[in-house]
Amino acid sequence: MPISFASERRRLNAWVGGIFVVFGLLGFGFGSWLSRLPAVRDHLGATPSEIALLGLCLAVGSVTGLIFSGRTVTLVGARRILRIGILVQAVAMPLAAWLIWEQQLIAVVFVLFSFGFAFATSDVAMNVSGADAERAIGRSRMPLLHGAYSLGGVSAMGVGALAETAGISVPLHLLLVFVVIAVGGLLALLNVPADQRATAQQVGQDPAASAAADAPHRSPWRDPRIILIGVMALSFSLAEGVASDWLPMALVDGYGITNDAGALALGAFFVAMTVTRFAGGPILGRFSRVAVLRTSAVLCLIGILLVILAPAVPLAIAGAILWGVGVAFGFPLGISAAADNPATAVRDVAAVSAIAYGAYLIGPLALGFLGDHFGLLNAFFPLVVVISVACVLAGSAREPQPAA
Repeated sequence: MPISFASERRRLNAWVGGIFVVFGLLGFGFGSWLSRLPAVRDHLGATPSEIALLGLCLAVGSVTGLIFSGRTVTLVGARRILRIGILVQAVAMPLAAWLIWEQQLIAVVFVLFSFGFAFATSDVAMNVSGADAERAIGRSRMPLLHGAYSLGGVSAMGVGALAETAGISVPLHLLLVFVVIAVGGLLALLNVPADQRATAQQVGQDPAASAAADAPHRSPWRDPRIILIGVMALSFSLAEGVASDWLPMALVDGYGITNDAGALALGAFFVAMTVTRFAGGPILGRFSRVAVLRTSAVLCLIGILLVILAPAVPLAIAGAILWGVGVAFGFPLGISAAADNPATAVRDVAAVSAIAYGAYLIGPLALGFLGDHFGLLNAFFPLVVVISVACVLAGSAREPQPAA
């Protein structure tokens, strides 16, 4: 019996809604861990470098997951990977917190590696599913989905602060958080179809663009367009990661403001980025990807230069806001561009994600080294070159021409 257009459209909207919830929940989960790192440090009596080693365990697991995610998501399917990944995260993070409290640090290394592996694989799966839904519905949705992730992370910071004030231990806090994530995530995935590409074809997508999923395999690492998109996404991700890690401290050291004011400036950065992502649908309905990415790069450059060179604190805060607006679209539109070809979308998204997430490994270390020698504000100057490269490479994300 043929499916009506209206009922199929409702199913697609439910698909987008389900993935939206998954993005938000995974952002909330990772943000919850970050929000309690000061409490972890205090409990262990650890130095910053020792806390960084915990982050490194998680990062190594994430990179390993990204390396295998293309093949894994292709073989198992995005929805099933998300179910498994959410459950693994829901077990691993509370377990890691409990082991930290019990001073079982060797076991913590393996558990955080497992969490990172599951998180990165889930990240690729939800981006692939979101890109498929975006293509099926015929309108940009990736910035909205990444806005949900940002909103989840920002919300987690507030909840973490409340948990700290209430004296709730880290293991109990993370256990409660990940129970909610597991239940909410599994319920949201009920709206996500298992055969996503078939769904995309049912609503009249271009058959030429929807090549068979069993097309001859080719490596995305030999596709110049995918590499260029990956480098562009890395550039924006590097600017985003540097602001997340160093912006408050740079403003405190460079402008003499209080720690609270530095935290508020970072909050303004995150709010600007999140609001911009939620506005992505109408913006991309009116302008092309390339135009949006190049405008974003220009705004990001202006914001960075204001943060470095502003003669007064209010202008520096305005720069932080422009910086947040400027980085908002870089990674989401890189994922959209990587998923343009349905036949190779999974591996292409995995490759772009692996390149872009490299920014979160090299960014903090590189900026910390430069900051030690030249000051944190001056350490931001290389980002001017990085974002200029992103502006040049934005053309690689151009939408494919429709078939005749």
